Amino acid sequence: MKKIILTLVVVFAFTHLHAGIVSHREDGTDTAKINKQIKKINLNIADLQTQLLEVRTKIPVDSVKLESALERSHAAQVKSKKRSEQAVGGDMDDVKLAEKQAKKAASETSDAEDAAKKLEGDRKTEKKLLKKIEKAKKELDKLQLPKNEQ
Repeated sequence: MKKIILTLVVVFAFTHLHAGIVSHREDGTDTAKINKQIKKINLNIADLQTQLLEVRTKIPVDSVKLESALERSHAAQVKSKKRSEQAVGGDMDDVKLAEKQAKKAASETSDAEDAAKKLEGDRKTEKKLLKKIEKAKKELDKLQLPKNEQ
């Protein structure tokens, strides 16, 4: 009977000790992996924030460019309209000038449309970057939660 009890105590102690060592090793490995992931996510967030800053500095510049392009487009369209009115009752030179002014107005309008597309693209990029940053922060928060709260 003493041998059985002694054997059970030794087996129990060995399994308990072995289980503690194994779980400690797993926790150490998991912590290292988690720390590596956290570092990677933090670098990703920093990169995304840098990109966001660049886009946010472009938006006011593009906005001013758009306003300027719209003003030039409007002025060119007004001139084109006046030239075309003169060409109706005028000679061939007036017609050529009206045609030239119409091409210029079309070009200015195209430039204004391009500026509007660029501004819209920058705003979409800003929204995408904000979503990516938010997603990365949620992932970071999830990794940083203690195991008993998960």
